[in-house]
Amino acid sequence: MRALIALFLSIGLYADNEIYVDQTGDNAAIDIEQLGSTNLIGDTDATAGSMTAAVLNGSGMTLDINQIGSSNKFLTDGIFGTNFTGFFEFDGDSNEFEFSMDTTGLNTADSNDINIDITGSLNMADIDIAEVSGASYLDIDWIIDGDSNDATVDIDADYATMTMDILGDTNTLTFIQSGYGNSSSDAKYFNLNLDGSNNTMTVKQQSTLASDWLTISSDASNSNICIIQNDGGTATSC
Repeated sequence: MRALIALFLSIGLYADNEIYVDQTGDNAAIDIEQLGSTNLIGDTDATAGSMTAAVLNGSGMTLDINQIGSSNKFLTDGIFGTNFTGFFEFDGDSNEFEFSMDTTGLNTADSNDINIDITGSLNMADIDIAEVSGASYLDIDWIIDGDSNDATVDIDADYATMTMDILGDTNTLTFIQSGYGNSSSDAKYFNLNLDGSNNTMTVKQQSTLASDWLTISSDASNSNICIIQNDGGTATSC
């Protein structure tokens, strides 16, 4: 296993923490916690004050990220490997979370378990998994608790389960789920629990030769929910 993790602390009243990560190797266990505001986690190519996305390679990896504070950023342009377990916790406002796995199709992103907990307002999350070549056996669990948060999720998978709890007002979700299946067991499941007002939810399930399942439990007022299911795998709009 090769791992390079550098921590830079700038001195001053409004000090920022910056962690640059370049990881290669199997069965790595990485646990990072940042407390405070305007902290950054990204790649070793970054320079102070200018962050590029982190790259992590290897199967059987466990990654635990905790950013407690406001205006923090976790950026990764590639997590490559199977049997990945991720725990991501963001507590605070105006945080940015960008996460991608095997978006080129040149690697694999199978048998992964991802847990995301966002508490606060005005946070942004962008998740892209296997956009070109489908992943198998993906499990994602979300809790978003706060107002005016924005989540964009794009998943290409043969079998996937995602559960999301969105609690608060004026939140936005864009969820696109695609993939190719050889049998009914290659199904995709999405369970959405929505509580709040003035939320905007767009859900597109557009798998080919596979079953898409959707359950929505909503206690929401003045919200706009758009649902599209298309088993031909082609794009449509609300």
